[in-house]
Amino acid sequence: MCLAIGIFTIFFSRITALVEEDLKKVVALRTLSQIGFSIVTLGLGLNFISFIHLVSHALFKSCLFIQVGYIIHCSFGQQDGRNYRNNGNLPNFIQLQLLVTLFCLCGLIFSRGAVRKDFILEIFFINNHIIIFGLIFFISVYLTFGYRYRL
Repeated sequence: MCLAIGIFTIFFSRITALVEEDLKKVVALRTLSQIGFSIVTLGLGLNFISFIHLVSHALFKSCLFIQVGYIIHCSFGQQDGRNYRNNGNLPNFIQLQLLVTLFCLCGLIFSRGAVRKDFILEIFFINNHIIIFGLIFFISVYLTFGYRYRL
């Protein structure tokens, strides 16, 4: 039951984040999808890995909220993502921090997020769950990169 709830939470929060324009809501929906990812991990019986995932995600997410707050501050309080221009004019260290944080949150290889996400995905696909769960889970993980590109 935890597995199904977690997978549908991940899927619907990531679909919603793709169409949302408010930058803070996009980051918040990403947090909701990671809570769903943690619920999936609990459904797989990996309690300690789920805790490590939440702690690691909280660290990188707090960095992302600070960086998004700086971007909103630089655009005079504008939260609507359609009106962001000149993000290339942000200081280089902010752009580098944002890039590193997004890489870790997406779980790209050679980042902190890759270690935990790869292990969780491996355990999920080894257990031979229902095909539709596997398909939805795979699509949801792929959608992570879709709305990371938007930031």
